[in-house]
Amino acid sequence: MQQAQRCTIIAIDLGTSATTSQWALAVDSFNAQGEMRRRILRSPIEMRAWRGARKGDAIGNICLPTDLVYDRASKKLLCMGFQAQQYLDDPSPDPARETVFVVEHIKLLLNDPKYAKVSPETAARYHNKRNELVQTLGKDPYEVFEDFLDGVIEETIGEAKMRMPNALDNSKLELALAFPSGWPDLVHRRVAAIGARAVQKALEIHSLQSMTFGIQHVYTLSETLCGVKEWLTATIEEAVISLDLGPQTSNLDELNVSFKFASNLDVSVDVSARRVICFSLLISAVARDA
Repeated sequence: MQQAQRCTIIAIDLGTSATTSQWALAVDSFNAQGEMRRRILRSPIEMRAWRGARKGDAIGNICLPTDLVYDRASKKLLCMGFQAQQYLDDPSPDPARETVFVVEHIKLLLNDPKYAKVSPETAARYHNKRNELVQTLGKDPYEVFEDFLDGVIEETIGEAKMRMPNALDNSKLELALAFPSGWPDLVHRRVAAIGARAVQKALEIHSLQSMTFGIQHVYTLSETLCGVKEWLTATIEEAVISLDLGPQTSNLDELNVSFKFASNLDVSVDVSARRVICFSLLISAVARDA
């Protein structure tokens, strides 16, 4: 029987104009049949301490703007998120506006416009924006997206460490990334790889190399499988996950997913939501190969 292990779960909703992030702490244990029981030690916490966010806001803003500001000459990232928003709102910014290049809605540039389900006019606009980005920064959209996700994950892990200083050491880390349904597997794989690299960088920055993490701990899922956080978090205290030791996938779009409650109520999920939240999916989903 495997030994119980703490697990830190980070879930990120990769929105178009804003991104949200949450984390939760759980403990995983296995019975003799190989079934894993995940018990929540701490309820999901919304990331609010973004750099540049208003310190005096008692409620806090969980929605991080996805804007990035680069220096045209050096090609370096100057700021992102709330700091980029403050720069763009400044009538007399420093450095001057003509010396920077602003990237908006980077998520929309990841999927090749030739294969995106958009109008020809929209596809042409995305194609032009991708070309402008490459010509100006010498980076493709995935490299710019990596700059953004690096910041999101580094700030999230840093805040989690500050709030739970002793809980992260020697625990496992899982990362869930949610973005639009219908995107090809290539996008899922590349985004998962970017997320894995971002986590490794953040763990080194925050001296958390003792955590167990690898690409196999990254999950991608579409918005159609999310949006149930509000009632799941309030209802579920623990769930049982049956593990299939056969071939696995980290793309949850390829799985049949249901939610099992303490009351034994089993509800299949086919929910489309405006706001994608992934935590309860990983904490309480019963995932089996399609």
